Amino acid sequence: MSIIQISEEEFNSLDIERMGFFPEKSWFRSSKLGIAGVVIRDPVDRDWSYVILAREEDGVYRYIEGQTDISNQTEAEKEIFTVLSNLDRKGRFDEELYLEPEEQDKAESSIIISNIDDEIKKYFKKNPEKLYDLAPRKFEELIASILKDLGFDVELTQTTRDGGRDIIAYVRTAVGNYLTHIECKRYARDNKVGVGIIREVVGVHHLKKATKSIIVTTSFFSSDALKEAKAMENHLDLKDFNDIKELLQKY
Repeated sequence: MSIIQISEEEFNSLDIERMGFFPEKSWFRSSKLGIAGVVIRDPVDRDWSYVILAREEDGVYRYIEGQTDISNQTEAEKEIFTVLSNLDRKGRFDEELYLEPEEQDKAESSIIISNIDDEIKKYFKKNPEKLYDLAPRKFEELIASILKDLGFDVELTQTTRDGGRDIIAYVRTAVGNYLTHIECKRYARDNKVGVGIIREVVGVHHLKKATKSIIVTTSFFSSDALKEAKAMENHLDLKDFNDIKELLQKY
């Protein structure tokens, strides 16, 4: 079996991008691929979670997925072992471990945009169906530009995927800074965002200690996704195709 449990010292010897994990209780890695995982416990809620990381081209292990609200350590270790084993069975480590199938058509987009300006936003206001022709990265840039116009300080994360947050946005006030994560999904109209994406974003939200997280999609959300998001309604907003059209009305 390629998935093995390792010591804390061995886990710490990996080049891990730390994200403010809660106390770590058990550690795993693949002896074949550049993937690792850690089981953690929330000392406040006293529930369990796991985090899976993958080694990217620069050698750093970064978050790719996780699960929260697990009842006990044994169950958390069982779940992380299953997920790591499924990744391991793919037999190789490359971007296929990260990319949603719908994200693999970046090169097929028929709209090429070099800069996002008000004229571009006016175009999409009149032709919202053309949003489906945008490359996923350009869709992220469009959303970032809209947020900037709304008063946010925005930063796009690396295109190599940052797991649960394509855009980092801040609202800075006299009483404090408010951190918002935005995950963008440029999906086809009939390809609804599922519950897995909700859980991924919620996991990153907790780990990164954001004030608010938002999922923005050119599609819509499945009923299970809407139900899952309801439990996080004070911390998670969902914006679908109709919401994007409404945002574009100001241009």
